Amino acid sequence: MSTAITSEPDLDAEAQRVAAVHRLATSKAFHPELRRAEAQARVQLAAAVMAMDEVEDRIAGGEKIHSLHEQAAVERAKDAYAQALADLVRGESSVEADPSTSQPMNQEH
Repeated sequence: MSTAITSEPDLDAEAQRVAAVHRLATSKAFHPELRRAEAQARVQLAAAVMAMDEVEDRIAGGEKIHSLHEQAAVERAKDAYAQALADLVRGESSVEADPSTSQPMNQEH
């Protein structure tokens, strides 16, 4: 195995990370509403993880309960965060319309 073969994927991965940092910075600057949505989804995910950890601590303390509800909440929050992040990276909302206005949410002004 040569060094050039093993280091190439590392360079590709690093280039992808640099491109991602640039894209996120650009998207955050041009799409503040998507930045806010991503930040809100991140906080919701953190809150869901914290709630699950609290239940797990209670279980570890001997309480006869389960954490299925909290685990499901983490999965939903994780999916919502992944979608919000993808929307930010793409610079467009996956939500077709805001039901309160019946207008597309990602209109350019």
